[in-house]
Amino acid sequence: MILYKKTISPIFTVSITCSMNNTIACIINSQGQVLYSLSCGHLKYRGSKKGSQIASQQVVSYLGKRVLDLGCINCSVIIKGIGKGRNLIVKELIKVGLVVVKVVDKTSVAFNGCRIKKVKN
Repeated sequence: MILYKKTISPIFTVSITCSMNNTIACIINSQGQVLYSLSCGHLKYRGSKKGSQIASQQVVSYLGKRVLDLGCINCSVIIKGIGKGRNLIVKELIKVGLVVVKVVDKTSVAFNGCRIKKVKN
C-alpha cells in the first residue's frame, strides 16, 4: 500500500484597517510575522483620495495578487475600522482568486466611556 502525503497550503492572514482617511493592509503568516504591508499612499493616492472606496479596492486587489505570488490560495481576513471600502474587501479578494476561509470583524465599539468630572461651584 502506498501512502500519499497530503500537502496543505499555508493559510495567511490578511489584516485590513479601514479608517476614514486611509486603508492599511498587511499579509501575516501563521507565526505572526508581517510579510508585506501596503497602504493607499503606496499606490500614489494623496489627500482626500486616500479615503475613497476606489483606493481601498485597489489596495486589496494588489495585496491579493501578492498573496497569490507567495503561493497561498486560502486566507483568513481580519477587518478593523469604519472606512468606506470595508464592504468591498472580501469581494475583491475573491475576485483576485483567493479562497476566503474566515472573516473576522475586530472593530472596537465604545460603550459609555469615562465618567465626566464633577462640576465645581
